[in-house]
Amino acid sequence: MGEGFVVMQSNDVDIYYYQDEPGPVPVEQEGEQEAETSSEDDKLQDLPPCWGLDIVCGKGTDFNYGPWADRQRECLWKFFLPADYQAMKASEVAQPGEPRQIQAFELRMNIIADATIDLLFTKNRETNAIHVNVGAGSYLEVNIPMTVGENGYSPTIKGQLLHVDTTSSMQYRTLLEAEMLAFHVIASYPRVWNMPQSWQCEIEVYKATYHFIYAQKNFFTDLIKDWASDSAPDIYSFVPYSWKFKVLFHQFEMIWAANQHNWIDCSTKQQENVYLAACGETLNIDFTLPFNEFVPTTCHTRFSLRAEDTDMRLSLPECHPSRYPLLTLAKDYQNIKLPPDMFMSAENQAAPPPKPNKSRWRNITHAEAGWLDCWSVPNFLLIIDYSWHPIYPQKADEQLKQSFSEMEESMLSALRPPEQSSVPRYTSTSNSAAPSRGPTDPSELPPDRLHVEMEMSPDSQILLYGPLLRALISIKENYFGEDDMYTDFEEAVSSPVLSTATSSGLGWIEDSEQKDGSDAHPLDLRPWDITVLINLYKVHGRLPVHCSSEGPEGPSGFLERLCFEMKKGYKETMLQMILSPIHIFISDNYQ
Repeated sequence: MGEGFVVMQSNDVDIYYYQDEPGPVPVEQEGEQEAETSSEDDKLQDLPPCWGLDIVCGKGTDFNYGPWADRQRECLWKFFLPADYQAMKASEVAQPGEPRQIQAFELRMNIIADATIDLLFTKNRETNAIHVNVGAGSYLEVNIPMTVGENGYSPTIKGQLLHVDTTSSMQYRTLLEAEMLAFHVIASYPRVWNMPQSWQCEIEVYKATYHFIYAQKNFFTDLIKDWASDSAPDIYSFVPYSWKFKVLFHQFEMIWAANQHNWIDCSTKQQENVYLAACGETLNIDFTLPFNEFVPTTCHTRFSLRAEDTDMRLSLPECHPSRYPLLTLAKDYQNIKLPPDMFMSAENQAAPPPKPNKSRWRNITHAEAGWLDCWSVPNFLLIIDYSWHPIYPQKADEQLKQSFSEMEESMLSALRPPEQSSVPRYTSTSNSAAPSRGPTDPSELPPDRLHVEMEMSPDSQILLYGPLLRALISIKENYFGEDDMYTDFEEAVSSPVLSTATSSGLGWIEDSEQKDGSDAHPLDLRPWDITVLINLYKVHGRLPVHCSSEGPEGPSGFLERLCFEMKKGYKETMLQMILSPIHIFISDNYQ
């Protein structure tokens, strides 16, 4: 790292170290009279001795960390605290008259001024970063137990970051804004060093705005690859463990770029982008990352997302020709008094009328800034089952050879005659010396599997604006189609002929990587097997039109149920849709 890696720097740091001198464990008193005469000082003696370190950081505080710094931390840890690979003994409880035991070491760090946190990693010898600004009042607490129980010990890390503003080194820099981010990590270490470990991470985010584009997936993937170990798996040092994540958002906005062909204006002011936003009151995300097996062939995880009181909002830029006609249409339609029987289903069962527009938190999606509510869903559920074939360092070629040999064996086993032990089998030297078949087509590899289930609760309400349909089609292509790599406006203007790197849309990828794209390992080109299931119930739709306040309302519709299923493989795609009766209502006075 050249002249060194600055992990932390600050203009003013106050350090307070404290450690109690353990006294003897008091003798238990007998009888009620002695218990009544015991003073408060005697009761305080029952508390364990304190041991800790308090750090207060002032102005100019900056933290830097990343995969390279973490590898140096690991080297220092192994040098000063080498593992002895012995089973830990449970700590004995101190008896009366013996010195009391220190239960834990407590570390607390307070930040009393604005600070920055930089997470640095490298990609093709180029430094990339995630930059985080935090406000005064942020803190970190670490509790390290000094005793071992029957089930081991459990250190904890918790803290909170205030006024979080996160950006990345990509051309599309904006990432996350939040009023507060609180986290709590609990690690469970058993007494035997190679027994399964359990790590739990709970994150709560308040009033968050997240800007999401598909290229961030590759950005964070490169961060994980740089952080992961590049050494071959070793059974002698393998420790099974699992990570359980629980992420809870209180009042959130998730911004999606919806420009056609994924052209994005990455400037910081007056962006000419079409945006769709998913906004809601609460969002729960639960998933587990299991690493309990040594070099498994496949890994599986399940993501569960639950949202309540979710709205979809649309925004068109100032330069868009449909912006002002759309705002005028929305303003005229909102002034119409809707009749009470507008939301009648075919069975004359009235759905609940639209809920009164209570004031909800908005950070970017203000109505005054041109954002329109398009879809309201009371509850939303998304379940993702993902099974993949991991690629291990220094074993990719061996994995590829094993995959093709297993497929070849399964195909030829049906053609071979049954083996008989009485008849000896002879193999020619030429055949045995023949080289094995190399990989001819990565599409022959067993696919990774992705199963997605999406369900919306009944009585969702949608306003069918024209630009909304175009934005949804762009979202489909920009995030799930062929336009998943974005292109910056300014980069395209500066270069009359788009280069390969420019067309990819990843400003942080060098041209050399794109030129060497044909040399990608076949395991990186493994096909996908994707299954999507979508269920919608009792959807109420309205088609806004220009009407007077006393005139008839526009057309409306009611959909009992919609079921959509898609199965997409490498060679074919199958679609299936089931629609229950759709009821369309048009006023008699409407022309």
